[in-house]
Amino acid sequence: EVLALGLARSVRTELTTSYASSSKGTKRLCAVLASAYAAHALFANADSLFALQAYAVMTHPWVLVTSGYYEMTFAALCFDVCCLLYIGKSLEPIWGATELLRFVVGVNIAVATMSWISMFLLYVISAGDEFYLFAKFGGFHGVLAALMLALRQVLPEEPVFAAGALLRTLRNKHLIGAYLTFTAVYAFMSGGRHHHVGLYLFDIWGAYAAWVYLRYFQPHGAGPRGDASADFAFAALFPPQARPVIARVSAPLHAIATKFAHRSVVQTPPDVEAASPKLSSTMGVHDAVVRAKMENNEDDDDDS
Repeated sequence: EVLALGLARSVRTELTTSYASSSKGTKRLCAVLASAYAAHALFANADSLFALQAYAVMTHPWVLVTSGYYEMTFAALCFDVCCLLYIGKSLEPIWGATELLRFVVGVNIAVATMSWISMFLLYVISAGDEFYLFAKFGGFHGVLAALMLALRQVLPEEPVFAAGALLRTLRNKHLIGAYLTFTAVYAFMSGGRHHHVGLYLFDIWGAYAAWVYLRYFQPHGAGPRGDASADFAFAALFPPQARPVIARVSAPLHAIATKFAHRSVVQTPPDVEAASPKLSSTMGVHDAVVRAKMENNEDDDDDS
């Protein structure tokens, strides 16, 4: 009971701080999520207009945009808003409002598109189970997974809660793994029907789309695009025991993504290297950006 009270107090304090320090853009996005849920609760045909349904995408293509903001349960809405306020106030000072918005919008569309394709593939694999064609689902889950992965990249060691010795052991780097594990268990225990299968598809594609963008394509001013550090290799996102296998499987994907990355990007190390326990840590992407800015300032001083 004492632990529960302490957790409730810490959550309330963190939410109050997050709301007070969040930008107007983050709060507007929370308002969009609330409005989408209100549409679901008030209008009987809202699911057909805004949720993702594989069969109907060709006639309702806008759902590839709307489904990612369309929550169907009040509990999920509350969770979305709390996480968005916390992550938004942490990422926006580092990225800026424009980059954060671009990330959210881009990941949202990628998640919906890949989930749509996945539902068609599941329909074929299941020998024509029409559930995969007509199931309706939506939600901010995929973008949340993407934001948690981004938080793991830029502020991995930051405690989630400021107070409480036990609560301070929960750090940003733990959030994405805990979230994906919880949603997988939830989808499995619910039988994987209706929006639950979509929930996990959104989560998986959200995390993967975020990793591809952050690893290879995210701009950093005058510095190189993406994050070439070994700590952010695909295999490094998994437990140490699984990294050798994941590294070998992900190597072809790494080669393909590198070809599509901008030509000016400094060649990134193969993800296979992340499996080696002897590999030393390389400089993080943000350290590289800071160094580039310092060098630019020195050049300006020399010119003056």
